[in-house]
Amino acid sequence: MERVITLSAGSMRAAVAPGIGGALLSLARDGTDIMRPTPADAVSEGQVRRTACYPMLPYANRIADGRFLFAGRWHQIRRNTPDIAHPLHGLGWQRGWDVEEQGDTHLRLRLSHQPAAVGEGDWPYAFTARMAYRLDGSGLEIGLDLTNDSPGMAPAGMGLHPFFRRGAGTMLRFSALSSWSSGRDGLPERVIMPPDPDFRHGRLLDDSVVDGDFPGWAGIAHMTGTVPGLLVSLRADRIFGTLRVYTPAGRDFFAVEPVTHGANALNQPELPPMAILAPGDSLSGTVRINVEPLA
Repeated sequence: MERVITLSAGSMRAAVAPGIGGALLSLARDGTDIMRPTPADAVSEGQVRRTACYPMLPYANRIADGRFLFAGRWHQIRRNTPDIAHPLHGLGWQRGWDVEEQGDTHLRLRLSHQPAAVGEGDWPYAFTARMAYRLDGSGLEIGLDLTNDSPGMAPAGMGLHPFFRRGAGTMLRFSALSSWSSGRDGLPERVIMPPDPDFRHGRLLDDSVVDGDFPGWAGIAHMTGTVPGLLVSLRADRIFGTLRVYTPAGRDFFAVEPVTHGANALNQPELPPMAILAPGDSLSGTVRINVEPLA
């Protein structure tokens, strides 16, 4: 049976499965789920994309056809999901993470990657990643850290993929400078300024279908209607300069994903770029999910 670690602080509870992508299985207040809960069969079968939240690294979202040019050399990355044509969300969500430190309210995980032989389609740069969960009485912090272990420069990116409950009256509010709509293949298609749809004054998600990036967001998103009587907020460090919003048709969940770069940024230079790390350099940032009663 997959190991599940439970964190507890006041009225808050969180459950994490280190062995399946280090994924967050649940976050609850007074026994009520704040995020999309993970079905038991998803845990037993290791279906990370059905969990409440999982990490995306060393890149977020898609790389078109798994092919990119960096430092004068072409790389080919293998497809990593059966239902999507392009490699998706890196490899952190598909690996088991080691537990470095564990307490009642905190958990620190570690993942090391060494590339496979040239031509085998793995991520070609070595890295070490750490993910830290910290729970308190009002919410959950998730810290990500990615260090370049390669002998040369390497592209790097990361993000989180949290899913929230969606029902009648669920509203999402945040501000951004622009938006990128996605084509049917999930790749950025065109930029829209000012952003459309515009979430500055809040937008009902009852029938909304959105799948795109919002660069230059303000670093905070508010959600109401996910849990009656509660305001759920997502706050991210400035390094997570793009927010991806995914509200699929006819589903009882939606995703609000803070990421460090635009989807397919390695192939589309007009998008917010991935970081370029020298050997030993790191990319670090924290995201907080806060829960409080509505005023």
